[in-house]
Amino acid sequence: MNNNLKNLVRAALFLAIAIIFQFLGKAYPQVSQIFVGPAVNAVLIITASICGLYLGLAVGALTPLLAWTLGQLPAPFGPFIPFIIIGNWLFIILYYNCNKFKKYGAIIGIILGSILKFLFLFLSATKLIVFLKLISNPKIVSKLSVSMGVLQLITALVGGFIALVLLNLLIRRKQI
Repeated sequence: MNNNLKNLVRAALFLAIAIIFQFLGKAYPQVSQIFVGPAVNAVLIITASICGLYLGLAVGALTPLLAWTLGQLPAPFGPFIPFIIIGNWLFIILYYNCNKFKKYGAIIGIILGSILKFLFLFLSATKLIVFLKLISNPKIVSKLSVSMGVLQLITALVGGFIALVLLNLLIRRKQI
């Protein structure tokens, strides 16, 4: 099997893992965002690290679509999905490019990617979505603002650092 096909299969498996976490989050809504957010963010970083940037971006685009389809992301948040995709892409791209710097690149990439993802999602949820009139219900905008607030920063940081720990374990065990 050639490398491209192997990476495609691996990315599909990582996407399946993200879907499993989303199903678990749907089953336990009281801990949903605290549990699912870091898990999905970890999957995004691991996918980009192992399978490459483009497959990482593909998984980053599919996870919010599937979350909405599965009901993990509330139905009224549907118009916000493109913003979540862009937030995921910012997170992945910053990590991936910073990771090229050997010593602390991965850590810097996780931190910068998390901050940029948070800022983009928060500003999109509080300003851009209202400006573009994509969601007009004030209750939904309020819930969206909370969901895309500081918790996004925390889940991205936690998920990113979980991914780094798992990647280091895989490297030490010569699995990747």
